[in-house]
Amino acid sequence: ACSLPNILSTSPDKVIKCLPVVNLAKEHHIQSENYAIFNILSNGELECSNSLEDDCDTEIPGQALIYRPARQHIYSVLLESEGDGACPVVKEWFVYCGNPLQQPDLIQPVQPSIPGGTPNLKTLWFAKGPDVEKQRYSTFLACFHLQDAMEELQALEAPVAAFCCLLTYLMLQVSSLSLEDLNAFVALVLCLRGKSAAELASLQPDIHYTVHLGAVLVRGLTTLLMANSACGFPFRMDDLMPWKVFDGKLFQEKYQKSHRSCSLEELLEGNVSNYILLESFVFFKKNVPVHNYCCTGLLSLYFSSFH
Repeated sequence: ACSLPNILSTSPDKVIKCLPVVNLAKEHHIQSENYAIFNILSNGELECSNSLEDDCDTEIPGQALIYRPARQHIYSVLLESEGDGACPVVKEWFVYCGNPLQQPDLIQPVQPSIPGGTPNLKTLWFAKGPDVEKQRYSTFLACFHLQDAMEELQALEAPVAAFCCLLTYLMLQVSSLSLEDLNAFVALVLCLRGKSAAELASLQPDIHYTVHLGAVLVRGLTTLLMANSACGFPFRMDDLMPWKVFDGKLFQEKYQKSHRSCSLEELLEGNVSNYILLESFVFFKKNVPVHNYCCTGLLSLYFSSFH
């Protein structure tokens, strides 16, 4: 991969080699598919000047900080040079508590853990064939530290697989998230598909802490979109749209029920027929990493809901 700032100071051969990548990024930018990619490649900068957060809630870090490790991997996919592996830093203008935005944070890209190294952008964006499709998917997962869960995630419908990536990443990054929070998220994605617009509009939950937590999740969806663009679209962009996996009112209702100790059968609205699979998801096992707990649990819930 090659960034536009580097093109300006390199040989004509290098310029010609990188132009297809830059031109495609510009085309996607014009089509509003993802503004972030072209800004990173052309200017080495990314900004997010708005965020819905609760400054009094010290248990959940700022959204910019939660997703920074994933962005660092995305930057590496976009900017890694083909020679010595050195990456230019990215200037981030992200709002979060305590950041006056007087100067950017200088963020060093971090190479994701991919056997054989990160594929270059010409491969990810232009090459064709099943092997390249696998590379795109595995590179996307590696941005969220889930490269070992590829086979399980590919067995899911795309929106649910993406949600599983995000949920697992959140559980790893935000230690204050509870089992009740996790159950609410899972109930949300499993029950949303069966709700009509009228049913969702009629919900009247109390607005409280879930607004903050829901905003964290929605911000994560934008990070999924950026990773998807950087990795050559292993997912259809439509599969990553918020309305596929999230509804604010439904999440608030599920959150309230989960924290009021309602039965899991009620919380999941009959989506789970095999309680043994549900039980294996809900209860933490000390010898099972959070990564495996989240991924395999959601898989079990999802598949059991169709039996």
